Amino acid sequence: MTFRCFKVFIGLGAAILVGCATPLPTPVPPPLLVHAPPAMSPAPAQPIAPAASDTSALLGDQTQTPLVAGEPWKQRGLASWYGKRFNGRRTASGERFRAGGFTAAHRTLPIPSYVRVRRVASGEEVIVRINDRGPFHPGRVLDLSYAAANKLGIVALGSAEVEMELLTEEEWQLLPPYGSPTSLP
Repeated sequence: MTFRCFKVFIGLGAAILVGCATPLPTPVPPPLLVHAPPAMSPAPAQPIAPAASDTSALLGDQTQTPLVAGEPWKQRGLASWYGKRFNGRRTASGERFRAGGFTAAHRTLPIPSYVRVRRVASGEEVIVRINDRGPFHPGRVLDLSYAAANKLGIVALGSAEVEMELLTEEEWQLLPPYGSPTSLP
């Protein structure tokens, strides 16, 4: 019996020595999270598509008549953002959603249209292209892409009060490409 215990201790000792001699796997660091996407140029001008402007995709009694392009329009309300979870999905305009693009979803604005969005608390501004319908959360008037929300400082908050102004076709055709040193009009 003593010899048997001796064998067990020798076996355990060998296992411990082998375990200690084997190097531990090096942990792979998680990929770096990008806090701001690279500067992107706006999408080329597109004619307003009546089919894309249809609001029947909105749930229940949220269906509303789209606004007419070219008329002065302003709105103030709560904006939120959407990102990775929706990346690559089709928008109401038919294009694929890109979290790094400067786009937004609105219930009634024409698709496509361009809107100047200003965060009330900070005065930060961004111009986004409306390419989708939403938001589907009650009390919210606009869903921003991750890039637009990040530029406005809304990402960490989840939502914030904004003022929106619909740009005329002449105004958005004069916009400088995103990332250029020229200031917004």
